[in-house]
Amino acid sequence: MTFRGDHVDELISASLTGDLTDAERAELDAHLARCERCRATLAAFKAERRILSGLPPAAPPSDLPARVRSGIESGRLGVPWWRRPGGLVAIGASAVTVAAVVLGLVVLNNRPAPTGQATGSPEATLSMAPSASAAESSAPSAGPSAPPTFLAAGQLGYLELSGAPLEAGKLSFINDATGASISAGTVSGPPIAASLSPDGQWLAYITQKGETGANEVWAQHLTDGAVTPLGCSQAVPFTDRLAWSPDSAYLAYTLVAVDLGPGAGCPKNDSSPGSAGVGVYLVPGYEPTMVVGGGNAYAGSFVPGSVFGEGEPPPLLVSRAAETPWTTPGVLFSEPGPDIDGVFLPLISPEGNRALFWSGSMASTGGIWQFSLGGMPQLSGDFRATGPASPWLGTPLFTDLTPVGGEAFAYGSFAWGPDSDLFAFWDGAWTGTPQSADGTYPSQQDVYIGRISTGLLSKASKLGLLRPDDSFIVDVAFSPDGTIVAVTIGLPSAGIGDPPSAYLEILPLNGSTPYTVGGGVDPPPWDGPAVFGR
Repeated sequence: MTFRGDHVDELISASLTGDLTDAERAELDAHLARCERCRATLAAFKAERRILSGLPPAAPPSDLPARVRSGIESGRLGVPWWRRPGGLVAIGASAVTVAAVVLGLVVLNNRPAPTGQATGSPEATLSMAPSASAAESSAPSAGPSAPPTFLAAGQLGYLELSGAPLEAGKLSFINDATGASISAGTVSGPPIAASLSPDGQWLAYITQKGETGANEVWAQHLTDGAVTPLGCSQAVPFTDRLAWSPDSAYLAYTLVAVDLGPGAGCPKNDSSPGSAGVGVYLVPGYEPTMVVGGGNAYAGSFVPGSVFGEGEPPPLLVSRAAETPWTTPGVLFSEPGPDIDGVFLPLISPEGNRALFWSGSMASTGGIWQFSLGGMPQLSGDFRATGPASPWLGTPLFTDLTPVGGEAFAYGSFAWGPDSDLFAFWDGAWTGTPQSADGTYPSQQDVYIGRISTGLLSKASKLGLLRPDDSFIVDVAFSPDGTIVAVTIGLPSAGIGDPPSAYLEILPLNGSTPYTVGGGVDPPPWDGPAVFGR
């Protein structure tokens, strides 16, 4: 799998300082005439130099030498966060840092791509447009405009599976506001997870593969509707995470190998059933690749706010299931950081300063890993804080649970809202003694919504869903402003051979009247999971 294009970045850099020979200048000019990506890169470099040249000179702080010596002696100076023992570290903001960020995004988001497909997020494209003077000083190029998105910011989109009993279902992605839909072909089972890329150009989703006990992972390009199969996975806990990198260039997912026999349509499966590996899809135009094969590896999340050079993927947190699980940061790099013991499946907040994660002891039954002792969803400390304590010394999300003798959640799911405050927890399989008089708390059939600023989770955090007693929670999604939560609620099959069904309950968190999407037709469709345009 190749990440780098055949470009002359060194010549571009040398051209800014006049260090090119005549032959190198001719080579660069010829390359710029045919390469839009490098013209944009050169324009951005020139824009950066212009920005930096306009900054007023500033004397270094008087204590800078002492701070540098201290940093060197402690081993923490100049070491990227994924190689620091204390966890994530905030990066100080300055004009120079901002300029470097812009350059890093230019190089990454203007990588070669097939014609007609997005090469970067709308936000990055707009913010990186060079000024008129910078554009005039390089080879002429209008630069790509932000591609249209199927969902406008804040609009609700959802997957819908429809079809007659005993037939393959028709899968569509629907814009709830406009009624527009995109066909995703036919599948043998309902969708159970979905994630929209940050630039709004791609939809990743997981569908059940009939009655085989397996799931299928897909990525759909919303501009042309093209669907790419990414592989099959055994349908087990902790495999519904679909992690997009901040620049929408990489999608990470987990595949637990399952042997469905020849002709099952799972060519990307591992040969040894039960082993878990992490796959990565570089969009667009590359084959899905297993970057961490076997060894009970599960995809955690990418780190937001990270900036890297051309072709360099951002840090990906990958967890290993074991009696004492652990997480390795930066695994897409040749030199990953030190392992974080006792941390499983961390989900970094949108602002990058906290994480939700699992802790406890795990056990495997028939190759299926889940927590057996002390399993508890946790909130990390603030990675920006200084001090000797590790931010991975977490705080349990539930403040009113008092486990006895290692009682635990076997598994569950969580998600962040649009900030580092709002979050949700659902599908929590509590194996301990009920913690309420009526024996219904905590319940796997409930969704719990919490805020760090108001005290995490408790029995009172239960979302007021209008659902049948025999229903189950499939997925939860927040709107970009954090005012609405969309919950996919699955319903039991009406009979043998009947298609599965589900509906969406849309709940404003300000107490306004909720409404539902789905139902009312025969046979009832499967509506959900939902995503929101950004």
